[in-house]
Amino acid sequence: MVWPAARVLSQHIVDHPELVQARTVLELGAGTGLLGLVAAKLSACPKKVVLTDNNMTTLDMMEANVEENFPIQTTMPPRCAHLHWGENLDKFLHDHGKFDVILGADVILWKQYIRPLFETVKKLLSQTDTATFLLCYQCRYAELKDKVYEAAKEVHLVGKEIQLEENAAFVEQEDKAKDNLHLIKFCHQFVNTCETNAVCSTS
Repeated sequence: MVWPAARVLSQHIVDHPELVQARTVLELGAGTGLLGLVAAKLSACPKKVVLTDNNMTTLDMMEANVEENFPIQTTMPPRCAHLHWGENLDKFLHDHGKFDVILGADVILWKQYIRPLFETVKKLLSQTDTATFLLCYQCRYAELKDKVYEAAKEVHLVGKEIQLEENAAFVEQEDKAKDNLHLIKFCHQFVNTCETNAVCSTS
């Protein structure tokens, strides 16, 4: 099953391929791996894309999806790796390095995972002014959005909500779902420029 947030973020990547084409990309809580697979298909070097999850059964499924989309004849396919947010990050960093772009779709169903998520992003996101964490989620309870921005602020990340009116996957959603879907671009706090299609917020 692919959640609406994953479809919307995948469409955003397709609409803006420059986000991933020549950059290192990490997908968090990948599940089926849709975001990572889309990024890898658009990338000039698919092996720069790493898909991660904490569930070993899910990882097996993800690896099968990679094999199906990148046959054995394909050189340098995207990689799959186990990652538990907030744990063993130094080892993961040693094995895979930092990433220019981190992707997450519907990865904050439970509020207790929000802080470990942002701690992980802070640790693994490249220290450059173009480094980006793209988070798309359905807001299932009223205080979720505030908690997301609070956790980002704690690790010195600034969020900008991206407007979705021209996103085809968003347009296809029912009106009720549209009201709860958010796509936010986070960057390091030392970056203070806003794009024309984004709304800045730090709270």
